[in-house]
Amino acid sequence: MNIQDKVPLTSTSTSPAAQGFSFPAEWLPHAATWLSWPHTEASWSRERQELMFPAYIEFIKTIAQGEQVCINAQNELVMQAAKMRLLLAGADLSNITLLPHPTNDSWCRDHGPAFLTKPGTHERMIVNWGYNAWGNKYPPYDRDDLIPVQIAHYRKLPYVSPGIVMEGGSVEFNGAGTVLTSRACCLT
Repeated sequence: MNIQDKVPLTSTSTSPAAQGFSFPAEWLPHAATWLSWPHTEASWSRERQELMFPAYIEFIKTIAQGEQVCINAQNELVMQAAKMRLLLAGADLSNITLLPHPTNDSWCRDHGPAFLTKPGTHERMIVNWGYNAWGNKYPPYDRDDLIPVQIAHYRKLPYVSPGIVMEGGSVEFNGAGTVLTSRACCLT
């Protein structure tokens, strides 16, 4: 079964805004931080991984002290290696969830979902932007493009696919309808 068959697609006849959803301000509390575990040698050679992992694991440990950290992992082997590294570093795994969501790269802020909220309720919705690895510069990216829908399925949230390509790290929202971005991020 296709993962898109498992999660309802928000009606295209009613926009999220018409349903009362909006982008929350970047600085508001949120349920979790989403990451993708680095694994590709194209981006992270073994030597670079060994230099990066101590700081990355400390980053995860620090965030997990106050909120859930959800980590997309390439496969079971990567999940076990990540868990072992986290345990050896003294991480409390009670706030860390490793999920079998294969990725091509580790930049979850860019390939992950954007979350919409409905003020006054606990309702959330995911925006499934199209993802093309910064203008097709770093293929393959097919697995990264699936991450928002996989997270929608995991969280049992509806999602909307607006039909545009957007790297999540290229935009910031203030919660009042303003988006902060640049031409270099969105028009090139």
